[in-house]
Amino acid sequence: MSIRVLIPLGKGFEEVEAVSVIDVLRRVGCEVILAAVDEESQKTLIAESQSGLKIGVNVKITEVLASSLDSIVLPGGWEGTQNLIKSKEVGALLADLHKRGRVIGAICAAPLALFKHDILTNQNFTCYPSIEENIANQNYIPHQAVVKDGNLITSRGPATALCFGFALAKELVGEAKTREVQSGMLAYEFNKNGVE
Repeated sequence: MSIRVLIPLGKGFEEVEAVSVIDVLRRVGCEVILAAVDEESQKTLIAESQSGLKIGVNVKITEVLASSLDSIVLPGGWEGTQNLIKSKEVGALLADLHKRGRVIGAICAAPLALFKHDILTNQNFTCYPSIEENIANQNYIPHQAVVKDGNLITSRGPATALCFGFALAKELVGEAKTREVQSGMLAYEFNKNGVE
């Protein structure tokens, strides 16, 4: 039985962060479910990113059962994050998965949604620079691509999206499968050659 990961997409989501994580998690064998969050996306089942990229989603956020999920991952993008904050369904899903100790991920501006839904309270975290000013949590770590604290995994932005995806994969399916996928994607080659 595959691990089921929900990625809720609100209008204005950051496309690199969403697509990178979707791709990595599908490569390691997770079942990734895309859910429409805002009203417009729920009508069309198409979510539009901050640059106008349109992605078809599987379900409306109102149709998602928390009990069917193993994880939830929030991509950033300022408008997309505001839509995640406004969604009571996203809040309820986060609360349920957090209570069960399931993996919750957020990148870029999306840790703000974790804070607004009372998930990110006193854990270590990172996010896009300046977003931390809106989060009443003194445990911000500014210079780390990915921060894990308990069941929460956070990351900084578009350029850290693959690192974020691999960190999520490692938690969800283990190190061996993650390393296999990293190798196929030349992640080790990238690191070995010191490309910065």
